[in-house]
This record gives sequence, structure tokens and C-alpha cells, in this order.
Amino acid sequence: MLWIAFFMCLFMVYALSSWLAKLMASAGYTLGSALTFVLVLNLGAMIGAIGGGWLADRFNIKHVLACMYALAAVSITLLGFKMPTPVLFFVVGLAGASTIGTQILTYAYAGQFYPLAIRSTGIGWASGFGRSGAILAPIIIGILMEMALPLKLNFVAIAAPAVIATIAVLFMDKNRQSVAAVEQATA
Repeated sequence: MLWIAFFMCLFMVYALSSWLAKLMASAGYTLGSALTFVLVLNLGAMIGAIGGGWLADRFNIKHVLACMYALAAVSITLLGFKMPTPVLFFVVGLAGASTIGTQILTYAYAGQFYPLAIRSTGIGWASGFGRSGAILAPIIIGILMEMALPLKLNFVAIAAPAVIATIAVLFMDKNRQSVAAVEQATA
């Protein structure tokens, strides 16, 4: 399930990083504005990584991840709708926080998820599998762009992995806490 979350999150990250400017330009925004959206996406990522880390320290990291992935689904879907530019900048920032920022938090969760003896291997494999999503996203979204689908559907296609990632995180093994307890008892 963790690998699925990695795949889906990196799919969203690379889909937005690769196609956000083009999608916004096709929505009628100037190229300058479209490029500014990418800047705001990355500023949102910094805030999301720091804020997500702060939340994860205070609450259950699994639930924080699930909420952030759900926020990604909503914020990315909203990008397909017309709204005032300042509101759109805010929504793009939320999308950055809940995709790129959440990916950083997913690495932290992976560090807690795997037992110490296989932690580096587990994180490496999860990250490697996730990179498949990073490779496929620009290709798949490019194909969808070529099909000239409505703008809303392009953003729904980018947001759908967030729903899958939310479900994957929620269904992760609850017995991992007992693994951590066994590690501490045997240390």
C-alpha cells in the first residue's frame, strides 16, 4: 500500500510540474501567469512539507497523510474551474502543499513503516516504484492533452491518484505499531 501511495503521489507531482503551465495557458491565462502558477505550486510545497511535518508530530502521521491526499484530490479538481486569480493562486498553493509537500511527508512515514533491519531497502524500493508514476505522468497527461479533453477532465485525471493514495494510506497495516514495539523490546 505504501508503494501505491508513492506511485500516486509522484504521478501527481510530475503531472503538475510538467503540465500545469500548459493547462493554465489553455484555460486562457497568459504565459506569464501560467508560469507563476508553477512558482506558487512550489511555494505551496515548502509550506506543505513544513506544515505537514508539524501536524505529523502532533497527530498520527497516517491520518495526516490521508487528509493531505484528500486535500490534493479536492484542490487539483478545483483547478479545472474558473475562479478569480487570487483564489486560483491559493488553490494552486494548496495543490503544491498536498502533493509535493505530502511526498516529503510520505518519505518520513516510510521511515516509520519499515522495521529497522529493512528500513533503507524498503524506502528505496517504495521510492523506486514511485518513480514509475513520475515517469508515466507526463506521458499520460500529454496523451490526454492531445485528445483535447475539457480542462476539468485533465485536472480530474491528475486528481484521481490522490483518491487512490488516500485509500492506500488508510488501508495500511495497523500492526506496524506492534513491529516497532518488538524492535524496542529486543534492542
